[in-house]
Amino acid sequence: MSTQDKKASKRQRLKEARAAHILAAAARVFARNGYQKATTREIAAEAGVAEGTIYNYFKSKRELLFTMSSRLAMDSLREVEALPPMESEREYVTALVTSRFEVVLKNIDLVRALMPEVIVDDDFRQEYMDKVLAPAINYLAGYIRSRTKAGTFRTVEPEIIARAMIGAVMSFGLLWLQQGSELHKRSRQELVSELVGFFLDGLRVRPV
Repeated sequence: MSTQDKKASKRQRLKEARAAHILAAAARVFARNGYQKATTREIAAEAGVAEGTIYNYFKSKRELLFTMSSRLAMDSLREVEALPPMESEREYVTALVTSRFEVVLKNIDLVRALMPEVIVDDDFRQEYMDKVLAPAINYLAGYIRSRTKAGTFRTVEPEIIARAMIGAVMSFGLLWLQQGSELHKRSRQELVSELVGFFLDGLRVRPV
């Protein structure tokens, strides 16, 4: 790599790091104030940059929101793709549910910022479905389909079950983090174990 290429690569890395820094600041402001009430001035103050700097990286506040969806999708897919192949369904589903919790925990500001907009904004809801939920649903549905073919899961509609499982894990994780309850006395491993048992006992072939 030439000196010029190295400099270009370094500039690109710095640009990506600055964009990620602004995005993280925006997520905190959105989570704290709500997307509609948040301003780019507040985001700039949170990020420690001039307000005009934001527009060097993002065209609008709305683009910040859509970019958050893309970042969450990338983190989600990386977690899933990192899962090693496992023979045991319980071991595999436990790893999958744990990874979903990890995504929520790692991106809690993003999740808190995005969820209200998913509910009220039709265009953004479609964006969130296409980029964040659909890949995860397709992946899990494929796994359910493969285990059904192998005879260990009973016959179900894989896409419906995948949606239900992913929705349950995400909403459960978010409520667990936001709402104080006796669940805070339980370890994450215990919560995951309960959810996995609930999912698998409903999917396994039932003895005649």
